[in-house]
Amino acid sequence: MKKSILFLLILVGLPQLTMALQYKIDTTVVDFNKDKVLDTLINYYEYGSSCSGGDVSIINGKTKEKFTLYNEGCYSSFTRFIRVPTPLNLETNAPFLKVLKDTVLPKKRGHPESSLNWLLSGTLSLKVVEEHPFFDRIAAPKTNWIPNELTLPEAYYITVSGDSLQKLDLLYGNNFNQEYTTAFLAYYPIADSRAQLANLTPIIKNTEYEIYKTSHCVFVKKGKTYKWLFISDSHVMGAPDRHSWQAINQIQLIDNYLIIHQDVPPDNVYNIQIVNIETQKVARLKFEPSYNNWSDEGGMKTFKILENQLIFTEYGEPEPKKIPLKQLFEALDQF
Repeated sequence: MKKSILFLLILVGLPQLTMALQYKIDTTVVDFNKDKVLDTLINYYEYGSSCSGGDVSIINGKTKEKFTLYNEGCYSSFTRFIRVPTPLNLETNAPFLKVLKDTVLPKKRGHPESSLNWLLSGTLSLKVVEEHPFFDRIAAPKTNWIPNELTLPEAYYITVSGDSLQKLDLLYGNNFNQEYTTAFLAYYPIADSRAQLANLTPIIKNTEYEIYKTSHCVFVKKGKTYKWLFISDSHVMGAPDRHSWQAINQIQLIDNYLIIHQDVPPDNVYNIQIVNIETQKVARLKFEPSYNNWSDEGGMKTFKILENQLIFTEYGEPEPKKIPLKQLFEALDQF
């Protein structure tokens, strides 16, 4: 019996092993800096079910000095943080930096457009709280009302330095202990969300607002202007492990507030996000809303709004949890 179990484990493990070995390496030998000595460019890329990326290195043929940019990340986030080693910013190494950027990065923009602005300002304003009665994450993204329909761009990157660099460095973690004063923030919106934006109708509205959603985004129309309200991303309020898994489920509009059911598979719990449309403040409930309450009846499929209360099944709890809406909205606005 033990041998059968061992054999089964080996068979089950093979797909993961195969998946981990999905990678490619390209090597190019060219005189990039025109010093009449050949240099070597090595581009390594690995594919996975939840994460992907790699690194691109260039070796100076004359000095043998090696420079590397790392572009790695998981599909739970639309952004990647690429640090630039300080020596690459020297004028003598400018040809190498250009080749590395052209190899590993999408096109450049001078400033973030509105969707990346939401992600960036949401990330930089994020507070992880431990003792709050309702919330465990609170952020205050800042974007402007836009006098035209919202779109998601093709992938691009911006250059980051100064205070923003220091804050993002703490978030992404400096795993390679390099000295640097600049970095690139690469943004990779997914194609299906771009396509969905072209043919949307409001899912809910009142006299003031029309609310729209894609698989990963929520935005609002007010009069003839638009604004992002929520983008599912692990660096802000959490996200599914893969872009192919839909995040945005039910949405309720109450006056100038939204309550969003955000799925985060493969977890069997989901997030409830509270959003103030005008201030753009967003907070995640600290509880674990779940489809399973460990009873024969099972849990609620999603939250309900009844008698001015938010009602949902909490993971492991037999009775539904009830929170007055007024308390939630006041708590959000106090931050």
